[in-house]
Amino acid sequence: PLCKGIGFVYARTASGRIDYSRVVPCECVKKETEKAQEERLQKYSNLGALSGCTFDSINSDERNEDFTRRALFNDALEAAKNYAADPQGWFVLTGPSGSGKTLIAAAISNERIKMGYPVFFQTVPDLLDHLRSAFAPASEMPYDELFEKVCKAPLLVLDDLGVQAGTPWAKEKLDQILNNRFIRELPTVITTGTLL
Repeated sequence: PLCKGIGFVYARTASGRIDYSRVVPCECVKKETEKAQEERLQKYSNLGALSGCTFDSINSDERNEDFTRRALFNDALEAAKNYAADPQGWFVLTGPSGSGKTLIAAAISNERIKMGYPVFFQTVPDLLDHLRSAFAPASEMPYDELFEKVCKAPLLVLDDLGVQAGTPWAKEKLDQILNNRFIRELPTVITTGTLL
């Protein structure tokens, strides 16, 4: 009843106020085994086929034959490792399609999961589709619940920002999500092919 099955809750400050920048395990999972916890976090993460992507599995030599591009990729990979160790603020990866942005974002996600922290990974076009479909009466997850899940995820990864249709509704929803996360100072990873 406290976490609605997610397995974590937001920490409370000494005064009893909700601290949206930190999560703690819910009482319902404190006795959970490490393996079961990692499986639950993987399911929550929405990583799917990317759940096996780790920093060790990314080979920059295969991704970039050009030395300059390889050096840039390695710099991004090192920065991502540092961010994964202690995510603070936003981490934005830009570059052309196929440059490895999604793999790095997935590696950050999987590293956090391995450390026992929840992550929610979503491509922006899919997120907008899910939000639109959540208005339907037969929707598995009501709009408000999905929107709150995205806004309050302890670490949110938004993949492919900028490839979505530029409708006023889509822009408004993305602005709301990003503004919400900014105000709460929640760590966010964004991949985009365009400069923000």
